Amino acid sequence: MRITTNMIRRNYQNNLGSAMSGLEQARRQVETGRRFGSSYEDPSAAARGTVLETRLARNADYTSTVKSIQKWQDTQEDTITQLSSMAKSIGEDYSTAAMNDPTGETGRSAYAQNLRALQKSMIITLNAKYGNAYVMAGSDALNAPFELSADGKVLYRGIDVDSSDPDDQAVLAELSRETAYVDLGYGLTFSGGEVVSSSAFDSAFPGINAVGYGQTEDGTSKNLIVLAGKMADLLDEDVFNTEEYGKLWTQFKEGSSEMSNQLTGIGTKSQLLESSLERLQNENLNIKEQYKGDVGIDEAEAIMNFSWAQYVYNASLKIGTSIFSASLLDFLK
Repeated sequence: MRITTNMIRRNYQNNLGSAMSGLEQARRQVETGRRFGSSYEDPSAAARGTVLETRLARNADYTSTVKSIQKWQDTQEDTITQLSSMAKSIGEDYSTAAMNDPTGETGRSAYAQNLRALQKSMIITLNAKYGNAYVMAGSDALNAPFELSADGKVLYRGIDVDSSDPDDQAVLAELSRETAYVDLGYGLTFSGGEVVSSSAFDSAFPGINAVGYGQTEDGTSKNLIVLAGKMADLLDEDVFNTEEYGKLWTQFKEGSSEMSNQLTGIGTKSQLLESSLERLQNENLNIKEQYKGDVGIDEAEAIMNFSWAQYVYNASLKIGTSIFSASLLDFLK
């Protein structure tokens, strides 16, 4: 069989094209970390890879949401901590014994001014924001939840927290149970059109749960801010009513203790977020490991394949210079 120059040229060009194709494939594997570039090369692995990519993207969304909710939760915890510090100060420094001030009416007046200042501070603290949202407003994060009116009333979402009206109390009770569920990958489910509480995270915190609302059976307010104002009013009177003041202070101490329980609840929710974030991070690693096994290629292997493909391509180019020797046409000008 006679081997012509054209046959050699065609075979060389075909082999050089294969070497270039192999080099390009090896380069793509190094850059992408994938065994293949198109799904037809390995349909089953490509299908599994698509599912894993979807799970990975969903996991990233959940992780981002958890981190954002953690900051929201931290703001709530800081708010309750500040309130608890103020309440502790009032409980320790404004007891009935402390009101037996040797300076008499003048001294009590100074205490009254401090109590009213603490009242305003508590309102400002309860209206804390994370970004543009109020963190202590239950499910209504767009409007400031608390207001201290000129006549000393404390309003939550426009309703007097010390109101004796049963309708107002019913509304306040409903507001105290408000929720704002966030899907964090617990398997969000619904029952009767309502979110199943165990399948989502409740990020809402109605502020009245921290400072109280309503009245006791004898008509004493349960709200800490209202109690501070009424204690200040008693201190401003010419004749100090020790018994009435003691009753308000005792109720204040009980409300302060309840606030500590609320802070504990916030801490429990923070721990849940921590465990959720850890779970998502572990899941992320598992998904990436599965993805690497189904679609990916070992980095060392990919680099070795690329080096070999590059060697083959360079060798092909050198062989080409020896195959196609100079002819008479190369010397014609």
